[in-house]
Amino acid sequence: MAVLSSRGGRRRWLVAGAVLACLGSAGCSGATDGPGKASSSSSAVTTSAPSTKGWPPVSDLVGAGGTALSVQDADWMQVVEGHLWTAVSRPEGGVVQQLDDRGRPRTSIANAGAETCTAMDSGFGSLWAAACDPTSASVLRIDPSNGRVQARVTLTGLQILEEGSVASGEGAVWVVTAPPQHQLVRIDPKSNTVVSRTAIPDGVVAARAGLGGLWLTDPIRGELLRLDPRTQKVVAKVAAGQGARFFAVGAGAVWVQNNIDGTVSRIDPSTNAVVATVKVDGGAVDGGDLAVGGGFVWARVSDALVAKIDPATNEVVARYGPAGGSGSVAADDSAVWISAHDLDVVYRLPLG
Repeated sequence: MAVLSSRGGRRRWLVAGAVLACLGSAGCSGATDGPGKASSSSSAVTTSAPSTKGWPPVSDLVGAGGTALSVQDADWMQVVEGHLWTAVSRPEGGVVQQLDDRGRPRTSIANAGAETCTAMDSGFGSLWAAACDPTSASVLRIDPSNGRVQARVTLTGLQILEEGSVASGEGAVWVVTAPPQHQLVRIDPKSNTVVSRTAIPDGVVAARAGLGGLWLTDPIRGELLRLDPRTQKVVAKVAAGQGARFFAVGAGAVWVQNNIDGTVSRIDPSTNAVVATVKVDGGAVDGGDLAVGGGFVWARVSDALVAKIDPATNEVVARYGPAGGSGSVAADDSAVWISAHDLDVVYRLPLG
């Protein structure tokens, strides 16, 4: 398992951990994650990895007009109303910070001694971040205009699952909790209270919402699950790729990063089928993250900092480096931000 207080190692268990978990799972084959049996509405996993032939070379991000900002232990990131928010580790516990264009903190919010162990999201006019205290987990609702904590929703008796994502959309805020109470928790943004807790399949780690669906990833089976947001019932299973974990909704599709394959799957929500598989890394992605913004899809990878996918062609059109361990990525129309918490650096590349 990951050790949250271990610098440079918080995400490095992902590929190895998936392989170990696979050995004891009926949904796996051999020594790596294997796709589970998909429903009739699912597409099949690509059996041969897309070629990297014709890939653009890795461009130095600073040389391409970006900046490297010194930010200690920055990891998860989210852009809200043009401002970057990042989760950072401190000896006294986690902090969620709003950074300016020079990487300087504008607002800092302490997580009451807890770390932010999973990706954040925005919606309903707020930033939503998990405070992963093992004894008193909670979800923070933050006003992005002034940094005020609008609510702290306590998940009594539950632990938030690490290395996943909070989801905001389709009428609610959603968070996945850890076994043995492996559940999908629904938070009402009107009352800031937990309104339901639904058991979910073993292996599910992350949630996102949008395009009429509530979406969950299962990296062991290599699946994307689509749920009806009203009933939380599974309505489709899509075979994405090995190690499917981090993902994003945008540009008319659901985009899933398959860590073991080093690919990104594009899923059409109208058919619940994979319509493209894009190779984004020469090997497995150790950590990773995914964002949609500025008209592109951005994959946080291992052999570079980030791969830029054009959704019009489903091709990687640029790669930026140098490689910098693991971290997160966030983007809007103004800039793409990439964290490299192993190096205490946050990169900013202006767009447009």
